[in-house]
Amino acid sequence: MSASTGIGGLIVGMAMLAVFVMFVGTLDARLSTHLSVTEQNDPPPDVAFVDANVDLNGLVQISITTNGSGYSVGDEVLDGTNVVGTVTDVDASGGLLAVSVAMEGNRDFTSSPSLTIGTSGGSSGAVSAVLGSVVHANITNVGSTVLALDEIWTFLDGENVEHLPDLVVAEPIGNNLYSGETMWVMWLEGSATAWERLAISVGETTVVTELV
Repeated sequence: MSASTGIGGLIVGMAMLAVFVMFVGTLDARLSTHLSVTEQNDPPPDVAFVDANVDLNGLVQISITTNGSGYSVGDEVLDGTNVVGTVTDVDASGGLLAVSVAMEGNRDFTSSPSLTIGTSGGSSGAVSAVLGSVVHANITNVGSTVLALDEIWTFLDGENVEHLPDLVVAEPIGNNLYSGETMWVMWLEGSATAWERLAISVGETTVVTELV
């Protein structure tokens, strides 16, 4: 009795295994067909550089030298009257914890700027500038395919690689670059290297431009 039961169970198990194998094979075939159709029908990504430049003495980082108190998120960091950064985090007493670099005021500085914090209630806080290579680029999606920023990679001279979402992107604000849309990218690279070429890669498309 037990032997026949064991044989019966084995037969049922083998039958179930055969059905599973057939199901997986069918699923793989359908998936391959779907991917093939998608790849054939979707045009490849098409991007173009509007301009690109590298500042050898750009503002790479704003270092907090004294935390102070009474500051608020959103307080501006100033080089004279030019906004070059923003307070992004403070502690319970309003002490400075984090400051980000702004895109608009970043440029090739002739000397290290003296930075101040524009605030209505903060006091005793101090920040200083850290200079290095900063790359700026405007890139347009000239194709018809919507590009996910998470799928875009950038290169400097073919060796320094960064994932685009890890860079500072001002426009567009979102996760995708739509057809006809231009994004402004700022790469706070930070070294003293005079980079010569910037490349952007998405899918099967790679575009290279000279940095000025």
